[in-house]
Amino acid sequence: MRRKLKNQSYIRKSRFLQAALLSLCAGSAAADPLLDAISGGQVSLQMRPRYEFMQQAGKEDANAFTLRTLLGFSSKPLYGISANLQFINVAGIVNDYNSLRNGKTAYALIPDPEETNINQAFLAYTGVPGTVLRAGRQIINLDDQRFVGDVDFRQTQQTFDAVTLENRSLPEVQLYAAYAWRIKDIVNELIPARVFLAEATWTPAPVLHANVFGYWYGNQANSVIPGAVTCFLPGGPQACNDSIVGVRLAGSMPLPADFHLLYDASYAKQLPYDGGNSLVNAQYTHLGGGATWRDLGLHADYMLMGANSSGTYGFQTPLATRHAFNGWAEVFLATPPKGLQSLYVTATAKVWQTALQATYYDFHADTADLPYGNELDLSAIHTFTKHWSGGVQYADYRATGYGVNTQGAWVFVTAQY
Repeated sequence: MRRKLKNQSYIRKSRFLQAALLSLCAGSAAADPLLDAISGGQVSLQMRPRYEFMQQAGKEDANAFTLRTLLGFSSKPLYGISANLQFINVAGIVNDYNSLRNGKTAYALIPDPEETNINQAFLAYTGVPGTVLRAGRQIINLDDQRFVGDVDFRQTQQTFDAVTLENRSLPEVQLYAAYAWRIKDIVNELIPARVFLAEATWTPAPVLHANVFGYWYGNQANSVIPGAVTCFLPGGPQACNDSIVGVRLAGSMPLPADFHLLYDASYAKQLPYDGGNSLVNAQYTHLGGGATWRDLGLHADYMLMGANSSGTYGFQTPLATRHAFNGWAEVFLATPPKGLQSLYVTATAKVWQTALQATYYDFHADTADLPYGNELDLSAIHTFTKHWSGGVQYADYRATGYGVNTQGAWVFVTAQY
């Protein structure tokens, strides 16, 4: 009986001690704002295994099976300041391809090298209403990513060491400004740079999205860097330094019976900047229109990446998500010296949580209207849950007067938490 009373007393004391410790820890967390900011943060994880096949005339067929892992943490704001850190790992499982860094130049190009690195690391300040100030390595996606984007299609994203300012304090207006001193490109190379970005966007309704922009790109490297855009001009790495100033109007107009009319129109002018070659002088024009009905869509576009007056330089987009434009076979990541005209038609549909897309391109030079070739791109992406999706994609470029026949295929799964 005495032993039983002692045990009960011990149990009561133990429970009291546990309760006291828990209370002390809770009190410490409440008293320590830094600990609260960390414990109240969010962890993110994305894994994307992908098989890619690339066939290009004159090269050995390339096969790449890679796995991209993104692991991130964002703290809870403390006095309006939050810390954001994201690691990236790209693991190569099948490595029969030219990644631009592995020396396997006999194979067709798939610029997805193996790497482990810091993808993003920045501080964000939100203490001013309607304003976000970020400083550090970060993703920058502007408008439709035609001129500035993170190239998320590739396993390594393009990120910027930059200071950015975004303001939404005015109704329906977004203002954006940034300065970047370094770029981590899609093959994990660091490009010293002098980049200024500025945008003003007004979206009063779905029928009107108006955007004016100016982008200034200065590559400060003294040697050619793998993954950096080429301009087919003499003069070394400074040849691509350029400024782009332009305007874009886009929108969707609702009609009866679930129909919508779509339009998209852009114009931009490109000139030399920061020691860029004087031959950098070209224009960009995009006109598009289409219609959607429920889960079906049809769109036609004309895009001109013009040449200079002598046909020795074509309009370049060194900071863009270039894979998304002018064909997934990536024959035209760098615009040919005689410029590029793209006429293309896109059909879309959604069936049983599967997004279907087919796009056909016809390519010509800007000067003399020389035929370049045509391309067919096909895509099917299925959403299994809010965290899981997967898809297959295919691209087939048939050369007429530029490049060589190129076919590519992708099979991938994305898990996002």
